[in-house]
Amino acid sequence: MKLTPIVQKVLRWKLTLSPRNFFLLLSLVVGFVAGLAAVVLKLSTHYLEDILGVFNQGENYKLLFYPVIGIFLATAYTQIFQKGKLGRGISNVVNNIYRKSSFMEKDKMYSHIITSSLTVGFGGSMGLEAPIVVTGSALGSNIAKFFNLDYKDRTLLLACGAAAGISAIFSAPIAGVLFAIEVLLGEFSTVNFVPLLISSAVASVISQIAYGGHGQIFYIFSQGWDIKAIPFYLVLSIITGLYSLYIMKGIAYSENLLKGFANPYPKAIVGGAILGLMIFLLPPLYGEGYHTVQMLLNTEYTKLFDGSILYRFHDSGIALLVFTGAILLVKVIATQLTISSGGNGGFFAPSLFMGSMVGYFYVSCIKTLGLYNLNEPNFIAVAMAGVMSGVMHTPLTAIFLIAEVTGGYSLLVPLMLVSSFSFLISKYFNPQSIYVRH
Repeated sequence: MKLTPIVQKVLRWKLTLSPRNFFLLLSLVVGFVAGLAAVVLKLSTHYLEDILGVFNQGENYKLLFYPVIGIFLATAYTQIFQKGKLGRGISNVVNNIYRKSSFMEKDKMYSHIITSSLTVGFGGSMGLEAPIVVTGSALGSNIAKFFNLDYKDRTLLLACGAAAGISAIFSAPIAGVLFAIEVLLGEFSTVNFVPLLISSAVASVISQIAYGGHGQIFYIFSQGWDIKAIPFYLVLSIITGLYSLYIMKGIAYSENLLKGFANPYPKAIVGGAILGLMIFLLPPLYGEGYHTVQMLLNTEYTKLFDGSILYRFHDSGIALLVFTGAILLVKVIATQLTISSGGNGGFFAPSLFMGSMVGYFYVSCIKTLGLYNLNEPNFIAVAMAGVMSGVMHTPLTAIFLIAEVTGGYSLLVPLMLVSSFSFLISKYFNPQSIYVRH
């Protein structure tokens, strides 16, 4: 069926339906197309990772070159087709809402899918969530513009696209809705809630169909949590809150690493080469890092060394702790370097990745000191929520996202404690979230 008859049919519905019901119909349409966009982005990125054979045992010297290729291609696309202007990050969406009346450029409906899949698929140390939020928001904004909706409805339909993108990329519909409310809309109302629910649910269905009902990103085998572990969760909340501050300070510091390069192509090559060296030494820095997160949840810790020149040390417990500590220190630099050199991606996935590393490092230290026998996957999952909440200042999204993507609803109380305290600590020392700062 051609596009024009579909549009004509929708226009006829606009004449017969009430404004409220027509808007709900549009929220369903936005959820459908944004869900498809998320599936395309996710599949294309993971296809690249698969054909490149990234996650293999032993030393993988190809890791030195992959990031250069990906960032160079993303830079070339941006320079040739976007005239050097891409508008990266969720902060760009927020800017469009408040400074451009929720109007978003048409090219953002596809440009972020292309550039982020190239960047992350070839090893750029970032996530796909910000690009799909931009894509979904642009779809919602342009559909609203086509039907001549006012600013309020246009903003809400934009938020529906963002919620649908998060829902489909994570198979987490509740988190998608909460993200749109906490980050984009900034307020809750039942009037806004229903369209967001529709878009998010439809996108989740699209994702589930595309992945054959196996859209859940992580799997955790939890038997609940131990009440005696509460003090350790409270300490973890302090650690994740402080580490969140380190992330934001590190990103601010790393922004100027490639400032001396005026030409984007040498910048892409140099930045990609530095990133490639970092990934060769510490392969978990590659891409989103979700492969590594699942290994940690499975307690397959020695696999962290897969692909690294340091693989010979994979059986050493001390080496594993040092290896993890090094990742926690340099992941921030790798993430910002990916963006500064011309790649595209977001801080959503890195915050989850770094949270899992914080959780593993913390539990390993407790275990090494012989203080208490903690449930390792539980603390890894909860730490993910803590770091995400501290960096993004979105405690509700963090709580329900981790509960949804891990299936760990039995951990709601620890998730609430760690996310809340981490958020409070981070906000006390740094009132602005990463999206406001950038």
